[in-house]
Amino acid sequence: MRALWKGYLRCSLVTIPVKIYNAVVDRSIHFVQLHKDCLGRIKLERVCSKCGKRLTSEEIVKGYQYGKDRYVIVTDEEIERAKRESSDVIEILRFVKEDEIPPLFYSSSHYLVPDGEVGAEAFALFQRAMKETGRCALAKIVWRNREQLLSISPYNGSFLAFTLHYAAEVQDLKQLETAPQKEVDQSALEMAKALIEGMSGAFEPSSYRDEYTETLMQIIKAKAEGEVLEVAPKAEEKKVIDLMDALQKSLQAVGKGAEEIPKKEVVSAGGRRKATKRARKKA
Repeated sequence: MRALWKGYLRCSLVTIPVKIYNAVVDRSIHFVQLHKDCLGRIKLERVCSKCGKRLTSEEIVKGYQYGKDRYVIVTDEEIERAKRESSDVIEILRFVKEDEIPPLFYSSSHYLVPDGEVGAEAFALFQRAMKETGRCALAKIVWRNREQLLSISPYNGSFLAFTLHYAAEVQDLKQLETAPQKEVDQSALEMAKALIEGMSGAFEPSSYRDEYTETLMQIIKAKAEGEVLEVAPKAEEKKVIDLMDALQKSLQAVGKGAEEIPKKEVVSAGGRRKATKRARKKA
């Protein structure tokens, strides 16, 4: 596998030669556009929307729009000048507890490994020290024409480097239109907890497959061989509208009956309201 980037991981005065590799591979199926009559591939030509001229790559420049039909041309040299430091250094800024970083800040994942024997000892030293202290490193790297924020964590004797979104890129939940929070019925809560327990287990990534892509690939292969693959549609389960009824049926499906939950916790929300009214009448 070819490295995406080679350079140095720098922590204060310690410099370690490292390489970056993709940690995941895109397995999704991609299509091309074809002419229906002759199956020729469709070319996407570069045509100016203003004068209609077909353009070569030499005639195209980068522009930033700052108003209606108003642009500033930005050259490759100016983009290079905007870089604050050498692009061959990952600079560690600080160490933080990994659980302090909310999941929505994480973007793409990469492997960070030592580049050769030089610096291998320092790499192993920091990998173990970070693992034993429960810390990950926040770092910056100039990569792919922008300054990227990284989270670097120990992983199987090496490091996982996640690109992170900047705070300005993350939407604030308070800005979104959300339904008001409602009070949780204690009976439903206990049943939901039991359902979660009944469906809990170890994380085994090999147990999960992209069935859509697998089925689509089977259809494509069959069609290439002049055959037709029949795929039976999945039967949709009947939707249960009542929350308590849905919870009870779900518990039965995972092998947990209502008898496994204390009787007082299986009272429906409606039943609870009736019991409350009866108590008020007696009072």
